[in-house]
Amino acid sequence: MTKRVRTIIFVILVFLFAVAAPSAIFYSQGYRVDFGEKKIVQTGGLYFKVSPSKVEVHINGKFKKNTSLITNTFYIENLLPKTYKVEIKKDGYHAWIKTLEVKEKEVTEAKNIILFPKNPQFSIADKMPTKIINSATSTDKEKVLESNNYEIWVYFAKKDERIFLTRFSEKIVNIFWLNDYYLIFNVGDKIKIAEIDNRDGLNIIDFAEFKNPRIVWDKNTKELYISSEGILYKTSIAF
Repeated sequence: MTKRVRTIIFVILVFLFAVAAPSAIFYSQGYRVDFGEKKIVQTGGLYFKVSPSKVEVHINGKFKKNTSLITNTFYIENLLPKTYKVEIKKDGYHAWIKTLEVKEKEVTEAKNIILFPKNPQFSIADKMPTKIINSATSTDKEKVLESNNYEIWVYFAKKDERIFLTRFSEKIVNIFWLNDYYLIFNVGDKIKIAEIDNRDGLNIIDFAEFKNPRIVWDKNTKELYISSEGILYKTSIAF
């Protein structure tokens, strides 16, 4: 190889390095080309924490992966800033579906997701638990439940913000905080569970159906008691 050829090769390599190095640096810092918007943007991410374990996460209709078996979490980075349809599901459970916005240099979180079974198993109970206090305030003391029999609102004390959750044409009765992020109540014969994360609407499921039910939620044992037509039923709700 002549000296001239070696010089040419060296110049080419220097040129390629000069071109590639900034691109690599920009890429490592989360910069991407948004071909739809025809501009360079910084990426964001999505983070979820879900119960039960090992659920499927789908983004825009495509399966990404299962949540971690140990931490029950899922994190995906380097997403272009736009909205994404998220579906979290597991066989035998109601899916959690929501469209979330990802912003530049931010991670959009949903850390309190619970998937509830489609066919909960009930047993006959001996008696209703005593000393159950149905408080309008959540356990963390940060949220206050408000209901006028047909609508549900939640007041967030830290934000000094009152948000509307949902309304029904039938009367809402026997409403409890399931935990700090979900409510359980019955409307007519249907027992429903609703999240309080109202981004892109609300995930509300029909958990069970009984004739004229009276429900009591024991948050200490995580057991739901249902009195219907003279029979007392109970089931455990794990999360």
